[in-house]
Amino acid sequence: MKKIMIVATIGLSLFVGGCGNMDIMDWHWTFDRARIRVDGDKWEEVQVKRWHDYDGSDMIAIETESRVYVTHSANVILIKNK
Repeated sequence: MKKIMIVATIGLSLFVGGCGNMDIMDWHWTFDRARIRVDGDKWEEVQVKRWHDYDGSDMIAIETESRVYVTHSANVILIKNK
């Protein structure tokens, strides 16, 4: 039983440590900024207040202080400050 607990603890530690930019408790990735393609080759950098991706879809919604951008995920670069 003791060996099982030790293996479970080590496995959980590796899982939690390998999650990178993910909040473990609510399973939500966090980002500070985003670069969004807004008009052909024009990119706009914004501060991210909230963002949401949709299951089964390539669409992403990014909320800033004044706007909500809804676009294809290929048009977005999400950035996390260290």
